[in-house]
Formats: sequence, structure tokens, C-alpha cells
Amino acid sequence: MEDVGEVANLLRGTAITEKGTIPGIFPVVANAPNPIYLHNESNRSGETIVIARSGAYAGLISFWSQPIFVTDAFSVHPNDALLKSKFVYHVLKQKQETIHSMKKGGGVPHVRVKDFESYPIPIPPLSEQERIVAILDKFDALVNDISVGLPAEINARRRQYEYYR
Repeated sequence: MEDVGEVANLLRGTAITEKGTIPGIFPVVANAPNPIYLHNESNRSGETIVIARSGAYAGLISFWSQPIFVTDAFSVHPNDALLKSKFVYHVLKQKQETIHSMKKGGGVPHVRVKDFESYPIPIPPLSEQERIVAILDKFDALVNDISVGLPAEINARRRQYEYYR
């Protein structure tokens, strides 16, 4: 186990308001489960883990594989020689409730980058991380993507029906 701050860069988002955006194609990711609006530029690309910094969703973890603009949040960028981004995402997502409990503050709770730097993360071999990610991504698709999950469930029930018939 290592602290996240030792094996990843944590980058704060850039402050921007809806008024300050220029309409475009890049999702603006902040402190909500979905993009809050679109902008004409991005400040993150590639695989990006985002953690909401403030508000009701403070600590919410999301994963993006497209260019985005991160604002009231911070992003986690693992050292590629040690960690796969998607593996880190799955590890953190598994601890979502614990990370939500890291909120501090009265009226508008915050998860601080400084506090998150010491969050522990396992570092198995890269090949094991890839294996784990493949399994978890498959389960995620079965559970959350109706175009994958529903046909898989229908096929399973057909096999079960054939068996009993």
C-alpha cells in the first residue's frame, strides 16, 4: 500500500462559471454526477479520475475517457509505471462511502486535496491490475449498460429454460 499522493499527481480544477464558458463540446465536470454544462476547451484528456471537491456530492468519484474541463473538483493522475488509471478508479469507487465521509465543513462540505493525498492504495503488478479491471468493467457493463446486461440476462434465462425443458 502506498499513499495516493506518492504514486499519483492530484490536480485541482480550474475555476469557471457557466457565464464564463464559451459553448462547445467538452463536458464541464464539477461537483455533480453529470456534467454541469459544455465548454469550448478542455483541461484534461485521456483517462481521468475526478473527485468532486464540494457540496452535496463532495467526494463523488467519476471516470472519464474523453477530454473534459474540470472545475470544482480535482483529478487523480496515477504514475503509469505503477498504476493503471482504471484500476485506481475501481479501488477508489469501492471506497466511495469512506471517501464521502472525508467531507469537512459546515454549510458547504469539502473534500480537500491535501487530506486525500494520504489515502492508501494497493499496488499489485500491472498485469494483475489489467485482469481486475477487465473483470470489473465486464460486471459494470452487465449491471449498468442495458444493451449489454439485458441480452446477457435473456441468454442466461433461455439456457435455463432449455435445461429445464
